[in-house]
Amino acid sequence: MRPTVLEKINPFIKVVTILVCGILMALTSSWKLNLAVLIAALLALLLLSNCKLSSLVKTFVPVILLAGAVFVSGMSYGKSAAQSASIYDVASMDSALLLSTRILAYVGMGMVFALSTDQKEFIMSLMHQAHIKPKFAYGVLAAVNLIPTLRREWDEVNLAYRARKKRTGLLPIGPLFNTLVNGIRWSENVAMAMESKGFDGDGSRTFAITTRVRAGDICFAVLCIGLMAAGMICL
Repeated sequence: MRPTVLEKINPFIKVVTILVCGILMALTSSWKLNLAVLIAALLALLLLSNCKLSSLVKTFVPVILLAGAVFVSGMSYGKSAAQSASIYDVASMDSALLLSTRILAYVGMGMVFALSTDQKEFIMSLMHQAHIKPKFAYGVLAAVNLIPTLRREWDEVNLAYRARKKRTGLLPIGPLFNTLVNGIRWSENVAMAMESKGFDGDGSRTFAITTRVRAGDICFAVLCIGLMAAGMICL
């Protein structure tokens, strides 16, 4: 599958751009800007990435429920609502919309990064562009890759307990302890393997993937931050 527009953006430049846009959005109190950011994030995922509409819907269902709960809370317990005989006044409505749409906007921005970024390229960009030491960067990558293994081990331990007709109760201390012990053992094996292969951060080495900052990456950052600044002024 060919990489899309968002996938071609340097991961470090992408995450810095999203963080700067998030900070700028936090300095405003406009729910219209939050809604505009959410719509832009959804359109970017649908048009400029390989993300499917069904995946977005599944991801946003719990987020929408959370935003709805925050909206109701803002309507019921806002400052203006406490001073007014009715909770449905303009000030409380604006406060509730601001809180709920901000949650949706931040989730949308996070999904733009999460669904369009390869974890290996992100780690490599941290080493090449952020100058993080390889032993820390590769350690993070190894830990992320151990998560599916821990999940599979958790399922196997629980299956073994059920096969022996042992009850784990509400707090499965036995399976949890076994999974953690195996996780520690795997982490030690990975650490020794990395050290034996020279992933200790000392000396120069070559990289399988080398990330670079191109003109398109700079244009992406300038465009996103510029649009956010324009939205802060206009909305």
